[in-house]
Amino acid sequence: MDAPIDRGSADQRPLSKAEYVFQRLRRELQEGTIPPGAQVRQTEISSRYGVSATPVREALRRLEADGMVDYAPHRGATVTEMPKRDVRDLYLFRAEVEGLLARLAAERADATTVSALRTAHDELRRLVRHAAGAEALSSANREFHLAVMRAGSPYIADDIMRPLWEKAIPSSASMWDDPDRVERFLREHEAVLAAVEAGRGQEAGDLMAEHVRVALRARTARNRNPASPHSPM
Repeated sequence: MDAPIDRGSADQRPLSKAEYVFQRLRRELQEGTIPPGAQVRQTEISSRYGVSATPVREALRRLEADGMVDYAPHRGATVTEMPKRDVRDLYLFRAEVEGLLARLAAERADATTVSALRTAHDELRRLVRHAAGAEALSSANREFHLAVMRAGSPYIADDIMRPLWEKAIPSSASMWDDPDRVERFLREHEAVLAAVEAGRGQEAGDLMAEHVRVALRARTARNRNPASPHSPM
């Protein structure tokens, strides 16, 4: 039986090797370190993580059950790649839900909540000023979106939208490596934030929904031109 691996703090129980591999591999898939469509080679994971093949196989079975990897005969495990129609549906869904939650945020947010939104926005601006990489900017962008959604409905933000975003949109899948788009996204965030701060619910909802649709149009354009170096928000 595999011995546990201590990867937690002093007040946490050590992880089993299988749990350690599952959590680490899931995080790499969520962050896009292993991109959609890539093969997940058991021998490479075993060597890189310093474990035997058994916990890797167990982790891959759990990830397959979660829909994050697919198995195919003679090919093994590959990272799930979302069909283009499903991607479009996801962004349309996001536009509706995030627009609704931005409207609710404007109606419900108090001074503490607005301060949290401003902090998330300022952190993204700080990373831009310090020329952070696209993946870091994408992660900060996600936290801003989730902060707005949380101001509207914490349950929908954290129990529904965060898992969906982490599963379907890895932080490496980002257009935050394009300076023009970075500035546009920041301006759009600022407009949403100003509407929330002023309590203008309909405006906040409309702005957020259009902001997500901008990302959809960018992704659609990229799919028509796969040679483009930029990926969607």
